[in-house]
Amino acid sequence: MQVNKMVAILLLGGLLGSAPAQAASDSLAQFDYQAAKAPVNQAVHYIKSNLDGTKRLVLSLYFGAPLQVEALKVEADGRYVAWVLAKLDPQTLTESWMESYNQLEGHVPRLQMSLQSDPGQRRLIADVAGTQMPVKVSHLPAHLYNFDLSGLNATLPYLKNRRADFEVGIVDPDFGFLKTRFKPGAGLLEGGFVDKGKARFRYLKDEVLDEVPTHRYEVSGPAFGNVAGSLWINGKDGLIERFEHALPDNPDWQSFKLERIGAQAMSKAAWEAFKSATVQRAAGLQDSPP
Repeated sequence: MQVNKMVAILLLGGLLGSAPAQAASDSLAQFDYQAAKAPVNQAVHYIKSNLDGTKRLVLSLYFGAPLQVEALKVEADGRYVAWVLAKLDPQTLTESWMESYNQLEGHVPRLQMSLQSDPGQRRLIADVAGTQMPVKVSHLPAHLYNFDLSGLNATLPYLKNRRADFEVGIVDPDFGFLKTRFKPGAGLLEGGFVDKGKARFRYLKDEVLDEVPTHRYEVSGPAFGNVAGSLWINGKDGLIERFEHALPDNPDWQSFKLERIGAQAMSKAAWEAFKSATVQRAAGLQDSPP
């Protein structure tokens, strides 16, 4: 099944159910945004899979500017390609603008979802096929779990103390709701996106993971239904080295594992060439057996 089918790539994955309204709070003081700390002109490559290693795809993130991240998803041995561009607000360190495309292998990318913040409000609004789905954000900074925590990844280098606990908010679409009630061109649709509350990252220890120095955290909190997982942050660049959780971030998976396989300095031109080559390879595979 393609990762970029309709409701899968639309950042849908409300797998934890709806949550009651949360009191507004934030933990922005745990971060210190400075553009000089940003991972700029850097590509980081991951394998996304279930915890047992099944259903693998390649996720390449490109940090082309401070608080900006591109995600290139390649599935089925390179046959299908999806692309997301997100920008984060420097005041809230939260995804404030996003566009998601699929069908890149057909040379006519299709806009699947756009998202933007509501100026002056703690609210995000996703637009899918002419249907606007707002969600009030209870805790800042906030990130979409179904974006493979790529927004969180872009903010981790700004942690004031990598050996301390921290919290973020999680918002996600409610997949069950959208499966039964979503209609294109429906105007405003309340309940399509939901606030999951806080995700808590409890510092455990420094740990060498596959010869890489990392900081290891336990991941839990209401956003994850108080089910515990693990996060390892690279001790050098502050980005995700590995993430493991029993709760998937997409209904096409049974669990969630994100494992870093490489990183490299890359100019914008080199990244565009990398994307183009990936799409051309996928297009060439369309007429061959899967």
